[in-house]
Amino acid sequence: MLKFLNNKVNSPSSTNKIQFEHPGSMEDISGLLALKTPVFFYKHSPRCSVSLFVMRRLNSVKVHPSERWAYIDVISQRSLSLALAETTEIRHESPQLILWNNGQVAAHASHDRVNEEMVNEWRKAHHLAEQV
Repeated sequence: MLKFLNNKVNSPSSTNKIQFEHPGSMEDISGLLALKTPVFFYKHSPRCSVSLFVMRRLNSVKVHPSERWAYIDVISQRSLSLALAETTEIRHESPQLILWNNGQVAAHASHDRVNEEMVNEWRKAHHLAEQV
């Protein structure tokens, strides 16, 4: 139904300011989970209008140099998305944003709660702005 949105979200001409990493395996995810820097895992469904609106809101997020952002397509990477849910013990939802910091889930939110303000609140609550 919204298949054309998948191309727009993933295209290099997209206005998205976040330079997402695209893990392709659980080994890639494990590498991100082992980092000492904050990692934001964004789980997106290209078939969902709510995901589209969340992605648009995330476009205004200014990424700090110390952060990593990973994009997981919950449709084409379903097994990877579910494995991340099991590893983090966070119920699978989409759209969903999970902040991994210092070897654990620091925060997570789903659906319309995912926005720039929430990201900035997490940064402040977990003293991430101080790590920049």
